[in-house]
Amino acid sequence: MVELIKSVEVVYSKAQAEAQGLTNLKAMNLDAMEDDPRYAFMAALERDIPARAKLNQLKKASDQLTRVVIPHSACRSGCSYCCNISAVICESEARAIAKASGRQMKTLQGVPSPSVREKWHRVPCPFLKKGRCSVYDERPMVCRLMFNMADTPEQCNTDIPSSDSHVITLNLKQLEHGFVAAFAHEAWGDIRDFFPPS
Repeated sequence: MVELIKSVEVVYSKAQAEAQGLTNLKAMNLDAMEDDPRYAFMAALERDIPARAKLNQLKKASDQLTRVVIPHSACRSGCSYCCNISAVICESEARAIAKASGRQMKTLQGVPSPSVREKWHRVPCPFLKKGRCSVYDERPMVCRLMFNMADTPEQCNTDIPSSDSHVITLNLKQLEHGFVAAFAHEAWGDIRDFFPPS
């Protein structure tokens, strides 16, 4: 009996993905940049201003970071693999998305359960339209701070089991944790909980 090739096969090994990521990180050399955009993000986090103003400043800082990182990343317009994984957002982000999209948002309480990642895995974001983000300018911080540093988005494919997928991301944990702390007083949930898929 002939053995069929898997419909989704990992072409790059973990070692190859890591090597690609390291090569791209070295080429970008973010740590040696005189005007490192991560500092603008941290400065915005520290400002004592209303949540909406803070969120807008953080978006501008993340846009600066995106301009620096994207030339060294697999992330490109039209790739939507990461739009099929959980995206936990705060209420301020949900309000901005509701205003931009004209969609009604659900009111949530507290924080999501740990099972939210599994609940929404492989479920498209409700704002994904024809493979593109329909609220790109208001996209959540979790989306803004996610960069695949390999040469190809292949490892991001959600058809590949997590145990076989080796996405090499830019380490922005300090920015992510700072963002969560700045908006910790708000309700949090997956974007699909705030805006249930139709």
